Amino acid sequence: MVATTLLLSTGCWDRKEVNDLAIVTFAGLDRKDDGEIELTLEIVMPKKGGKEKQQSKGSSPTLIWSASGLTAADAASKLQLKLPRAIYWGQLELLVIGEALSRGQFREQMDYLVRDNNIRLRVQPFVCRGVVREFLASSSPLEQTKADFLSGESAHAIRQPITLNRLVQNLGNKSEASILPYVDITQDGNESIPYVKGYAIFSHDRMAGVIKGESFFGMKWMLHQVKGDTETVKLEEPSTSLISLGVLSSRTRIVPGFEEGMPRIEVGIETELRVVQNTTRFAATDPKFIHGVEKAATDHIRHKVEKTIKQAQRMGSDIFGFGDAINRRHPRQWQRLQARWERIFPSLQVKVKVLVKVRNTGMNNLPAGEPREEV
Repeated sequence: MVATTLLLSTGCWDRKEVNDLAIVTFAGLDRKDDGEIELTLEIVMPKKGGKEKQQSKGSSPTLIWSASGLTAADAASKLQLKLPRAIYWGQLELLVIGEALSRGQFREQMDYLVRDNNIRLRVQPFVCRGVVREFLASSSPLEQTKADFLSGESAHAIRQPITLNRLVQNLGNKSEASILPYVDITQDGNESIPYVKGYAIFSHDRMAGVIKGESFFGMKWMLHQVKGDTETVKLEEPSTSLISLGVLSSRTRIVPGFEEGMPRIEVGIETELRVVQNTTRFAATDPKFIHGVEKAATDHIRHKVEKTIKQAQRMGSDIFGFGDAINRRHPRQWQRLQARWERIFPSLQVKVKVLVKVRNTGMNNLPAGEPREEV
């Protein structure tokens, strides 16, 4: 009886102590020139004696390890042979894909990550310009790990994070293309600092291009990612005057329709803004001034969004889900369009309408330093 009880209550026989684990916070996948897949991991450095110690200047609380193989799984197996501890994926926060891999064999290597039940589907994936190992060698000021730094950086640039779960779902969606944040390195004195530069656009499970610069901000308007951002617009009169406006709220609607049997899309953007800087000599409460600011902001936002949509059409990537919008509103018509959507999308007629309201002019009605009688 005692022997039977002991056999049935073996406890957590496969449990591993924390001291036996190599805890991964950041992973990078890349494709080398010879076609092999390189896996690079940022592993939290164990603290000696179990006590919290201040890091010496120039030291890092993490270790970087890499290995290559025929597949991501093969690379992980070879990397495990180099490590004295078992690789633990449960604390993985960020996944960075090198640009070479994102343009080929991307979906195939993702299969390894989504099959491992230790890897959380809320991991945030990115695409980096160049080689992942070089990206990992860049500085991460204010944060101890690359994962912490990039998480904070992306939270400011992209309000709603894109997760591994959402990426995998979109890769299997033929009517809506996938996007990932695109990160690069900039020089700040002698240091190389990573930052979010734009969005990597995917088509047929492969990266088709990058939307950056002015188009990056146009895309943020389409994706409801602009709350808290600042837009600076130029007024018509005087032409040298600039107004900076903070985004209080925004709403983007995609309304599909048909004209002479062909689909068309109307994009409606409504936003409320506040004045954060006034370089003119006009009072911010002047109705004529406010009307001019709203008109300038309307033209400014519409230009950015139209430019972004045209760029996506040139890439052949329906990143805004126009096909899904047609399917939801007109399912019967979509049945006859679906097979031809890749040919229709690049020339699809899209009209952008923007409605801007300035709701807040800040603490000062008058421009700073302007005498009351001159305004």
